[in-house]
Amino acid sequence: MEIEYDITAEDLYAFQLRAVQKSPIVKRTRRNTYIALLFAILVFAIVPAIGPRGFDPSRVSIGFFSYFFALVAALTWFVERRMTRRGISDIIKEEKQDKGRLGRHKIKLDDTGLVESTAVGEARTLWSGVDRVEHDPEYIYIYTAPGAAHVIPRRSFNSDNDAEQFLQLALSSAKAVSV
Repeated sequence: MEIEYDITAEDLYAFQLRAVQKSPIVKRTRRNTYIALLFAILVFAIVPAIGPRGFDPSRVSIGFFSYFFALVAALTWFVERRMTRRGISDIIKEEKQDKGRLGRHKIKLDDTGLVESTAVGEARTLWSGVDRVEHDPEYIYIYTAPGAAHVIPRRSFNSDNDAEQFLQLALSSAKAVSV
């Protein structure tokens, strides 16, 4: 089965954003950031309760803790989101049309693997070299490494049925080798 399609800057942006959102490393870093913020704000909420007579729990500012944590968490979320989107956009601005990632692509699936052709080259990957196959409503992703994938827009297919047949062929071929 063979498909020809164009990859746009929007397609690359969607792939990179999806990668950031699904990355276990990014998720762990985000979780650790919020835990560190929680701990730091908790310390600031408890400090006023420590005085010359020792610790006085009635002076712990639960209101300060709650409101300040909500504010800082919201700001952190906003800044992280903005920096992520800006970083992805900056990376994509460096891409040149028809130099490998942006532009016309052709992927052919067969029993042994897949062949991708672009204006600047051709690459063959055996099914044993496919890391995984994923999909969402807009794209089919054939990963050749944990962070690298062939991004195939579903809009490139003549019908939803054609896209589903392509996806099922990729899934079954990749799964048959991994078993």
